[in-house]
Amino acid sequence: MKYPIKNITPRKAIEQQNEIAQQLIISGMPEKIKIVAGVDVAYSKKPLTGFSAISLFTYPDMEYIKTYQEIDLIGYPYIPGLLSFREGPLIMDTIDKVEEDIDLFLFDGQGIAHPRGVGIASHLGFLLDKPSIGVGKTWLTGEYKKPDTWKGAKSDLVDTKGHAIGHVLRTRDETNPVFVSPGHKIGIQEASEIVLKCTTSYRIPEPLRRADQEAERYKNEGDI
Repeated sequence: MKYPIKNITPRKAIEQQNEIAQQLIISGMPEKIKIVAGVDVAYSKKPLTGFSAISLFTYPDMEYIKTYQEIDLIGYPYIPGLLSFREGPLIMDTIDKVEEDIDLFLFDGQGIAHPRGVGIASHLGFLLDKPSIGVGKTWLTGEYKKPDTWKGAKSDLVDTKGHAIGHVLRTRDETNPVFVSPGHKIGIQEASEIVLKCTTSYRIPEPLRRADQEAERYKNEGDI
């Protein structure tokens, strides 16, 4: 692999992110989307262990298909902005198990709304050569104005130069918004449209909500 995500120093990791940032495709959307996958990782301490889950849903009907899981020790330190090097190897191992053809990935994290423009959704989407979207529960970077309070309301998330890097999107009436940014092979507007179609009765898009639940359930199975 040209851009390894294992056994790499933080300095080299940052260099890699800067290279990938120049190659991302932030426009358009897939010609067809039949299966969307939500990706999340839960953690257990002593020793630090990751429990990943990839939950597949039909699109746009949001019918649950299946969840794939994997477990492994987490050796990479927590460094802000380098989440893909901490969780990426485990997620990629989980993806290797998937038998279905995934058309689009939703990641619990950021896409281009990242200090170097390469959050986990952008990084892994690029490595997989698949359309990907980052859905952050909390703010990481950029400036924005609060969107209106109704579902579907959104405001631009912009970087220090005023360039759009995503949307602050309200997925339910009167609830906190999520931070949506394209990862790879999808545009900003298209990313928000897809996230809304993947959202049912809850704040978090259904594939990600299920992945979060399954990762936590998997983690709890390992607790002694």
